[in-house]
Amino acid sequence: MAFEGESNRQTFVRQGFVGINVLQSIPLSAINSEDSRFRITTKTEIHELVESIQQLGLIHPPILKRCASEYIIISGFRRITACRHLGWVEIPARILSSEISDKTCTQYAIADNTLQRPLNLVEISRSLFLLSCVYKDENQRLECASKLGLPDNPSLIKKIEKIYHLPEPIQNGILKGTISMAVGLELSRFEPDIGDALAGLFDRLKIGLNKQREIILLLDEIALRENTTIGSLLNGKYIREILDNDELDRARKQKKIRAYLYQRRFPTRFKTKTEFEKLVKDLKLGNSIKLMSPQDFEGPTYTLKATFNNLAELKDFRSKLDRIILSSGLQKFLTKK
Repeated sequence: MAFEGESNRQTFVRQGFVGINVLQSIPLSAINSEDSRFRITTKTEIHELVESIQQLGLIHPPILKRCASEYIIISGFRRITACRHLGWVEIPARILSSEISDKTCTQYAIADNTLQRPLNLVEISRSLFLLSCVYKDENQRLECASKLGLPDNPSLIKKIEKIYHLPEPIQNGILKGTISMAVGLELSRFEPDIGDALAGLFDRLKIGLNKQREIILLLDEIALRENTTIGSLLNGKYIREILDNDELDRARKQKKIRAYLYQRRFPTRFKTKTEFEKLVKDLKLGNSIKLMSPQDFEGPTYTLKATFNNLAELKDFRSKLDRIILSSGLQKFLTKK
């Protein structure tokens, strides 16, 4: 995700990096990798990075801050891990003195990441959270965010900041694109185990955005209607059997779960829908004729759609139309109040 303000960010960073000391060689044993307060990146895999450093060397040294007898990482967590993996004893790094404030360290951490690549939503949320910790004045925070290439729209910031506090499974779903930011934030209103379970379900079955919202709504309404919990619904025998059935592919599992929830939420409507689908099947209309019911059977208007290429097919349609008109089953639907 890219944002406007690239030139501002470049200028801001060039001016800021003037205060960093020249490169120093630092023992890896003196670097505290457990202190991750300034970590921005979500990526942990280092295989490609290891190969790059092995072939070309460390092109972009990390930024460290001296703290007593050790150094904490401001930027370069993966680079340091990769160098440790390669068996390095020392690493070249840019060093900040112990007097440098957390505000300045935060700026360096964000800038060093945004200059290398576009940040994903979770990384942006981490960056905004870090800024909120060091800037209590909102106007100053917005100004700094803009210079660093982060969103500076207050309403958008409030939404993205919430991602930082989401459980890891939901954050991972957002990163993989199996959960949108909107759905992720909606899942945040549930207990952590419920949100995690739904995130896992959506990821496992690759459920689309609209169907995710449909499932959440059905679960909410069933729980309210039956005075039960969403957790008990998700862990119910029927849904567990569907998920554990290796003979079903993802699409069929998804369809069965949605049908089950729909039936449980709207038992009468589901029964009517099933009866109508059987009626259409028994009429044997073929692929050229579609007989459709009102949406959720909440209106009086049925739709009949036919396609044909020649006179013979049109005559065939007429015979099938007579069959539809004389159908006692359809007459029952049309006379229902």
